[in-house]
Amino acid sequence: MFNLKNVTGALLLLLIAIPLTALAITEPDTETVYEDAITVNGTDMVVTGVALREKTFLKVDVYTIVSYVKKGVSLGEDKAAGLLNLEEPKMLQMDLTRGFSNKKLKNAFSEVIEDNYDDMSAFQSDMDTFLAYFTADAEEGDRIIFGFCPAEGLKTSLNGTELGVIDNVAFMKALWTVWFGAKPANEDMRDNLVAAFK
Repeated sequence: MFNLKNVTGALLLLLIAIPLTALAITEPDTETVYEDAITVNGTDMVVTGVALREKTFLKVDVYTIVSYVKKGVSLGEDKAAGLLNLEEPKMLQMDLTRGFSNKKLKNAFSEVIEDNYDDMSAFQSDMDTFLAYFTADAEEGDRIIFGFCPAEGLKTSLNGTELGVIDNVAFMKALWTVWFGAKPANEDMRDNLVAAFK
């Protein structure tokens, strides 16, 4: 028998479920789920994309990464370049899917940055400071977060522990070249990390 009360209840459940499914973004290969909107220190931020870093021809998973920017910003036609140069709150979160030496972790940053710059004098000392954060080998499950805010600089944290703050916009942009530069670690990653931004 047709029951209006049951239909209304079913519709209500459907309406509730829609925003819940819309509140996440998934990296498809690893099925890692991230929120598509977060609030950091009172700033509303939206996801720009999520990606997977794979290494070698065997396609070994290294980490998943998600990118956020302050809600309402414009990145322009070239979203990757716009995101790299953006001097508004933004954040990158890396979730490691395997362990490796701290030397490899440091090289993962420094080699790509060096590829993107002929002259690193504007941030070389800050880059040295940044690389010195990583004293231990990386382990599967480690979470590294880079958060930039114009008033505070670039904060780096590992598994919830703040490693340091660098107040140099030039270095922040250099770090973002690892994923969004003209010569990123991987071009597919660069494309995926801006694919969700509208």
